[in-house]
Amino acid sequence: MPSGEEHEIQEERLALLSVLQELTVAALDLFDPHQSMAVFLERLAERLSCIAVLVLVEPDPRAPRLLDAAGLSASSRALPIPPRSPASTGEPNGAGAGLSLPYPELARPGLVTWHFSLEGQGDSGASSLLLCFESEPPFAPRYRGMMRRLTATFRTALVHRLLYARMIENERERVRNLAAAEAGRAAAEAAQRRAAFLSEASRLLSSSLNYEATLVRVARLPVPFVADWCMVDIIEREAMLRRAVVVHADPQKSELARLLQGQTPMDSVLPSGVARVLATGEAALCEVAGAPLAPESERGSYDSEPPVSASEALLMELGLRRYISVPLVTRGTMLGVLTIASGRDDLLYGVEDRALAEDLGRRAALAIDNARLYESAQRAIRAREELVAVVSHDLKSPLATIVMNTSLLRRKLPGADEAVEVRRPVERIQKAADRMNRLIRDLLDLAKLDGGHISIQPVPHDVAGLLGDAIELLREEAAEKSLRLEQSVELGVDRALCDRERILQVIANLVGNAIKFTSAGGEVAVRAEPWGREVRLSVRDTGPGIPEDQRARIFERYWQAKETAHKGTGLGLSIAKALVEVHGGRIWVESKVGEGSTFFFTLPMVEATSATSGVAAGTRLGA
Repeated sequence: MPSGEEHEIQEERLALLSVLQELTVAALDLFDPHQSMAVFLERLAERLSCIAVLVLVEPDPRAPRLLDAAGLSASSRALPIPPRSPASTGEPNGAGAGLSLPYPELARPGLVTWHFSLEGQGDSGASSLLLCFESEPPFAPRYRGMMRRLTATFRTALVHRLLYARMIENERERVRNLAAAEAGRAAAEAAQRRAAFLSEASRLLSSSLNYEATLVRVARLPVPFVADWCMVDIIEREAMLRRAVVVHADPQKSELARLLQGQTPMDSVLPSGVARVLATGEAALCEVAGAPLAPESERGSYDSEPPVSASEALLMELGLRRYISVPLVTRGTMLGVLTIASGRDDLLYGVEDRALAEDLGRRAALAIDNARLYESAQRAIRAREELVAVVSHDLKSPLATIVMNTSLLRRKLPGADEAVEVRRPVERIQKAADRMNRLIRDLLDLAKLDGGHISIQPVPHDVAGLLGDAIELLREEAAEKSLRLEQSVELGVDRALCDRERILQVIANLVGNAIKFTSAGGEVAVRAEPWGREVRLSVRDTGPGIPEDQRARIFERYWQAKETAHKGTGLGLSIAKALVEVHGGRIWVESKVGEGSTFFFTLPMVEATSATSGVAAGTRLGA
């Protein structure tokens, strides 16, 4: 029969076993991640008479942290744990050894702490359970080994909870990544759609220079991609604002849109967004008064309470809720205001929509400005054509009289030497009149070229005959300067497809220039030769040549070198270039200073008409 002491130990052991069994069952409940670990630790502290119970995790010995605890205040739980001392890392069974715990509740004399190692599982890191007693525990230290089953169960539950928590966090991270990827993809697709829209807008806006057609095209571009409705207000003469065009996506509401277009924008019916743009020169993002507001996160900088106007009442009747007005500005000048509006729940204008509208506004302003400039240029060309036509008509009659009478006078002058003093002034008058006639012809041709009104009638012509006729007109002028004027036609050259009068004008221009700039005793040679499926004609002289820096500009209108500016108007070569190009040919020059220049141009051969220029009878320059 056991002695009284043995019986007491046995009773003590059974009591402890009962407590540990109870706590082990409670630890099993921790396998459910929704069960509170704090409640279990409070129960553990109560049943084992601990003043504190701590669970530490150490993914890294240099960074231990408190996972949960019982018996510590909230402020204590927030305190960081200093790293474990290096000397303790090799201590056996010292899961909590070497730790300096900063908690005030544990800073008391006589404190006894039992450390139990909870070996790490997988990548959960090392863990430990600390039982803190105010003094020696109520049960003997020899019973410490009996707690292994409890700590093993608790360790397994702890690992399970950590892994479950990590799984939940990984799933949340996956969902966040999927959401971020989806948002990124949606943003990229939206950006791609906006870029494609702006690219197509640029293409459409550049397809016409008609002013009114450009305004209509500007208004139709955003509908229905970024708007249900679009309005263009244009500033015209004397700072008057004209409502140029209004477009609506719904044909049934077009009549209401026309009512809005018919209103005078500068009156009280002006929408507040348009008025603000005119006043500030900056884009405005507005809610239609009385319409439901968009969510705060989507609205950006809307007008909070815009005033109600007749225009905005019509906007509400059109079913529109919000609109963006952007300035049409180019070259520092405001041309007007572009307004887009939406009534769709899926089109809540925000910052990106405003940026898109501003970009569209810049492109639209450039197109409108180009159309205006083109229209202005066309008016100027027409005015100049009319002026040149009137002036030329008024000059032709007196010039014709001068030419006719000087010719008659020259024929009636005696050939004797005594008439030389009279003949020379008459010849000078006739030359001046001829030059005036050429100038009038050049001015008329120039006006027609600018307006695209020069037409040609290309038919097959004998090349040798063309050269002969052109040279015959200038032979007397060449003889006066003692110049040799020669022509040659190579084998293989027969006929060219051209307008005879216009090509005679080109040849006469080139030969006349060669005579003008070649010194007495020199030579001017005109030649025709096969050039692939074309005829190449050339005019060579033995004049001073053209410096390299001047060759690129000699075909420019009105351009002349300083040293030869007194010898012409600078129009002949530019007109010759245009006439050659309308025939489907090209013109160029080769020159060497001190040795002379050679001008070349090409014309289609009759046999190659279908494969070269495709020039047809009645072709108009610029058509």
